[in-house]
Amino acid sequence: MYKSILRTCAMVMVMAVTSLSLGTTGALADTKGYFIDLLYLQDGKTEQDAKRYFDKVVPIIAKHGLRRVTPGFKVTMKMSGDISPNLINVWSVGDLQNTMNDIFSDPKYLQHVPLRNSIFDMKRSHMFMMKAMQ
Repeated sequence: MYKSILRTCAMVMVMAVTSLSLGTTGALADTKGYFIDLLYLQDGKTEQDAKRYFDKVVPIIAKHGLRRVTPGFKVTMKMSGDISPNLINVWSVGDLQNTMNDIFSDPKYLQHVPLRNSIFDMKRSHMFMMKAMQ
């Protein structure tokens, strides 16, 4: 199962990098890390619900160094693997050690956690913090 998750993450990263312009690709090399989330929607929730949530939290989390590398992706076809998320996001992380702790300590972000949990099935969703291989 973990091999298929990693394969999915690798595929998403390839899609993300190839979808960026050459000038932006150079900026990717300067970031300290990446965060990928593979999200499952709760029954009855839509990608529009997810968009409304992200519209609220992206400005908050950006202040802590978590920024979108690409637009959010809707999964349109499963090519292989054991998981079938609905949405995938690729983020750059300004500080691998502190960014997430800073976000989860911010009352402005925390007020949106109930909304997040009502939209996304957090138990089924997968999240990965990554850094470039040396």
